[in-house]
Amino acid sequence: MGEPLPATALRLLEEGRDREALAFLLPPQEGPLEAERLALLGFVEARRGNLQAYRALALEAAQRAQTPFTLYHLGLALPPKAGALALEEALHRFQGDAKGEARLHLALAVALERLGRPEALAHAALARLKDPSPWNVLHHLRLELLFGTKPLPEVLEEAEPFLPHPFPGVRMLAGHTLALTHLFRGSPRRAKNLLRGLLPLLEPPSLANFLVLGALALDPPEVRLLLEGAKAFLPREGWPWGFYLLARGLQEGDEAHLLAAHGLLREDGALYALLSEARLEALGVGVEDPLAPRLAPALRPEARALLLGEAGTPLLRFLGGGPLPSLGPRGTEALALLLAHEAGLSGEALGEALYGEPNLGALKALLHRLREKGFRISCSPYRLENPPPSDLGAFLKALSRGDLEGALALYQGPLL
Repeated sequence: MGEPLPATALRLLEEGRDREALAFLLPPQEGPLEAERLALLGFVEARRGNLQAYRALALEAAQRAQTPFTLYHLGLALPPKAGALALEEALHRFQGDAKGEARLHLALAVALERLGRPEALAHAALARLKDPSPWNVLHHLRLELLFGTKPLPEVLEEAEPFLPHPFPGVRMLAGHTLALTHLFRGSPRRAKNLLRGLLPLLEPPSLANFLVLGALALDPPEVRLLLEGAKAFLPREGWPWGFYLLARGLQEGDEAHLLAAHGLLREDGALYALLSEARLEALGVGVEDPLAPRLAPALRPEARALLLGEAGTPLLRFLGGGPLPSLGPRGTEALALLLAHEAGLSGEALGEALYGEPNLGALKALLHRLREKGFRISCSPYRLENPPPSDLGAFLKALSRGDLEGALALYQGPLL
């Protein structure tokens, strides 16, 4: 006898052979096999971006037969609060089947992570302990990055062997874990190079997971291409669309997209809602019932730094002229460039410096926000008419007159 139908179809899906898997899943089965067939059909729909179909088929599958496999998919298909409750109940019912328990622990880890709850790490560790499959190992490592204490070099060492794995999904998960680790280590260039190697391999099911990482690490033209590809595929709901909105908000510094992302992600992708909160705060925009006071204490320091923006706090300071207004990282960078070039910059040069290309639309929107903060900026070239005294200006002047001691006294660390 060959392997059971769900196992065959699942193996084909893991190998990226979706069409062959779907052909296997089309003929109806009987009993529990029919329930598991429906669950996998729902999973195929989710990979196509149809989350509602996944939820409907997972519910039907669980109604027909409650097995670790059908309840695993039910837990992933439901909104995370409901999914976590269903999975916790399932774990009480199914004990003694190590692989079944591992599957349920993994799904529960995913649901709890979407809620921003640190217990996700314990369930990922149990899944790995009961079944050290590549998926379980990598999910555990990724949650170590968020809530754990494992040294980052050890995370890299354990995740890197999975990068050439024959299963596309494993390669993508390994790449995501490694890129996130590089960002946590303060190595955005390594994260960028890794992501650039993965971009040509990205399939539609993986797009949403890479949008925020891409917005944090890639150059603006690459981010725009990634967003354009994702927009045509992603469902306009849940965490995938929340990731799209957040990536756009990060890339454009746009308040509306960041607010919309926060609304979607706070209930389904809460840790990334923290990133949206931090960027909105940098723009001087508050949100109702912020998540940071509840969720941030459980994060490891590197995760807090990245998600809450602590690592990217600009060191630009005004001298005797009051505090620096909340401009956001890109706004502060634009102000620093204008302060450093008193004679002004052309729109093309300023756009190239900020975005990697002359993105005049984004540049005009950014300069409009600076003007709203009280900075008078003339055009042709773009120049500050009332440049405030700043430590950057004083630092550059000290360097220009050869006063290295004075320059060093002003230097407090990287500007941005």
